[in-house]
Amino acid sequence: MFLIPLIAAAVGAAFAVVVGRQYLTRRKPYQAIWALALAMFGVAAAFETVGQLAGWSDATYKGYYLFGGLLNVGWLGTGSLLLLVPPRAGRWAVIVMTAISLICVVAVLMSHTYPALLKAQVPPRGAIDVSAALPLITNVGGSLLLVGGAAWSAWKSARSGAPRNRVLGLAVLATGAFIVAGGHSYAQSKGVYIAQPLSEAVGIIAMFGGFLVIEARRELVSSKARTA
Repeated sequence: MFLIPLIAAAVGAAFAVVVGRQYLTRRKPYQAIWALALAMFGVAAAFETVGQLAGWSDATYKGYYLFGGLLNVGWLGTGSLLLLVPPRAGRWAVIVMTAISLICVVAVLMSHTYPALLKAQVPPRGAIDVSAALPLITNVGGSLLLVGGAAWSAWKSARSGAPRNRVLGLAVLATGAFIVAGGHSYAQSKGVYIAQPLSEAVGIIAMFGGFLVIEARRELVSSKARTA
């Protein structure tokens, strides 16, 4: 079981490195935000791997819940928002998400976990006494922005006659984001908690794959321009 979140951690970390290197070259704000969010995803999956392998503790579950249950989807959505709104609105979005993140950090640090529920392989809802409003704010809003932003970009690219690989890559990226968000919602609403780590691994692989498909065309165009 621990291999599933371990795969998610490795893919998330690789994805974060690739996007982070792009930011160092292109200096696009959304790339910095996505790199941060993907690093959070990788950290959350690493905490989950330890929890699955060695058993959950107060520290490992709080780390997993903070970075995976509260922060990374919200920051991924914020990065997507930066692509859709003017820079001024984007800066305000980052400020608001930073404030929400600080609230989440304080809430998790002050919270209590329930040892009986942490004995489960995948702890169920209620294993930590953080207000249910916080994950709703970060995950619902972030998921709508992430999935919606990728789907909107795919639709616009298709309408404008963009290269097929860009349209395909954006569609795959949107599908991956939907798998992550949908898996979390399904696991929490239906109590099928095994769906949560599985959707994380499948979803992040799909997102990374879609991103690489998009970038393959960009690198090809750049290579042709250098040799022309």
